[in-house]
Amino acid sequence: MNKKWIPTIILWAIGLVFFLPLYWLFASSLKSDLEITQFPPTFWPHTLEWSNYPKIWEALKFSTTFTNSIIVSVSCTALVVVFSSMAGYAFSKKQFMGKNALFILLIATMTVPPTVLLLPIYFIITKIGLYDSLASLILPFGVTVFGIFFTKQYIDDVPTEMLEAARIDGSGEFRLFFQIVLPLIKPAITTLTIIEFVHNWNSFTMPLVLLQSEDKFTIPLRLALLAQENIAIPWSRILAANVLSLIPVLILFLSVQKQFVKGLMAGAVKG
Repeated sequence: MNKKWIPTIILWAIGLVFFLPLYWLFASSLKSDLEITQFPPTFWPHTLEWSNYPKIWEALKFSTTFTNSIIVSVSCTALVVVFSSMAGYAFSKKQFMGKNALFILLIATMTVPPTVLLLPIYFIITKIGLYDSLASLILPFGVTVFGIFFTKQYIDDVPTEMLEAARIDGSGEFRLFFQIVLPLIKPAITTLTIIEFVHNWNSFTMPLVLLQSEDKFTIPLRLALLAQENIAIPWSRILAANVLSLIPVLILFLSVQKQFVKGLMAGAVKG
């Protein structure tokens, strides 16, 4: 065998390992509950149970739940991208008193476990009257320390001379940021968008703590409650719901995958 084929074979083998759970998810979503739990397992359904999808759509009130998840994920991601990149720009290109100390302090907060913040966030959200609203899942998380740190690393590579030349030509700070800085760090923005969207799309703990009305539930929360409401867990319908919930993430990734890869490669070279 030609040695040139060895890396290709290894990469295909790794790809199949990562693809197998997705295949198993889709195949199991078309099985009956009995077939899912039988041993030895079947690699393809004996009978295709397409009814799992309309059943779970109705059980989860999927159109409302899906809309809630989209509103929270898109809004929170947009806020994080804008405000975190603005803060990253300030820490990278601006000079102000205590900049380095403040940046170190912000990075240090990344070591705090998220569960420690649950109770303070709950009390704050309750006091300002946002409890049991989608805004409670958006506004407190509209900027992240990770986003600030991530974008700052890319903005550091933007030539300061270019920004000074734009200022001499009469560009204000907002125009400078939106028309020069953001286009130059597009791969970083794309990567941050995917990371934050997936994080918010899959968020379970915060919706569980901050939401009470069923008409405001997101997909992960509604799925968890569905499993608790039944004596026998309806695995086939839960897996069908998981397949449906993957669609927005796949669409987002496939539409920006080139920029995402550029962002990862740039980060690897930078590191």
